[in-house]
Amino acid sequence: MLPASEAPSLRDLTCVTLSSVCRSQVRQSEGDAYVTSDDRHASAPAVPPPAGPQRPTIAKAIRQGDLLFTSGQTAVGPDGVLIASGRLGDQIDLETGRRCAWQCAANVLEAVRSELGSLEPVAEVVKLTVFVASAPGFIEQHLVADGATAYVQHVLGADAGTHARSAIGVAELPTGSPVEVEAVIRLS
Repeated sequence: MLPASEAPSLRDLTCVTLSSVCRSQVRQSEGDAYVTSDDRHASAPAVPPPAGPQRPTIAKAIRQGDLLFTSGQTAVGPDGVLIASGRLGDQIDLETGRRCAWQCAANVLEAVRSELGSLEPVAEVVKLTVFVASAPGFIEQHLVADGATAYVQHVLGADAGTHARSAIGVAELPTGSPVEVEAVIRLS
């Protein structure tokens, strides 16, 4: 039997019993006081800190069980530069939009490959969401999104590459990209 000074507290026992709950609640220990996500949420300032050179850390992909969720990928080419900038139906024509969607899908699969080390664990693409920067009156977002679908099916084949899809027209996208694509992928 442990001396009273070494005996686990009720909170420690609760954390052992409910470890998954405690892992999501207890983020850091400051001495004997636990600071939870709820504590930090309640004491957060009303406005974000001023923007600086250091941006928040955002993962390109996050695995949850047998699913992989990617962050949105824009039409940045291999040289690190947008392949086009602007809105469909304004500065960008349909064919350029399809090329942008193709590049976005290539960037999505590169994020997957980077996270997993290979594309081999990909069982199927469950869903693509394609955001298209659209001028007023532009209604062919689905045709732009076909570029992303074509790339995914080219790389993964018809079975693993066939997916549900949403094509959404938006006013603007980050850095002026005409298209942004995110994916949900099931792993084998």
